[in-house]
Amino acid sequence: MRLIIFAFISVISFDLNSKCKFENVTKSDEVKYTIQKSIDVNDQEGHVIRIFKTETTHIKPKKNCEGLKLIKTDFFGISDYIKKNGRVTGYSIGTYDNGSKIYSKVEGIAHTPEDLTKNGIVNTTITITGGTGIYKGVNGYGTGTVEFNPETGYSSSSTETFYSIAK
Repeated sequence: MRLIIFAFISVISFDLNSKCKFENVTKSDEVKYTIQKSIDVNDQEGHVIRIFKTETTHIKPKKNCEGLKLIKTDFFGISDYIKKNGRVTGYSIGTYDNGSKIYSKVEGIAHTPEDLTKNGIVNTTITITGGTGIYKGVNGYGTGTVEFNPETGYSSSSTETFYSIAK
């Protein structure tokens, strides 16, 4: 009898703690900078505070654990850069093909070569903060890498997230 109870508790615990792993790759032709505003700080050369928005329309998205496809991602960002190196933070809203959404906070550090015409890289941490529809009660985390260049409009990324949905 103890073995049956242990097995039952193990199955329930596994289900409660199971996480979906979702990997997503976004190419530059899917992303558009729709808003960009910069303010020169004027305390040292190249110090800029910037707000921006990108809109991603995912082409050929793959299905996630729930069998849904990510069709659009809106990202609202703030950067504090010196020569395109520094902190970036923002909020992401991922919309799926059934209308459900996942909300995330994204934080990272940008690294750009000395030649500022070249693309920079941001390594990010992702905190899933909530959602709607099937994702009501979602929580999770992840990491990502973004290659970016605001002057040319280039942005591509790869992310890996892990999440679970409270029942």
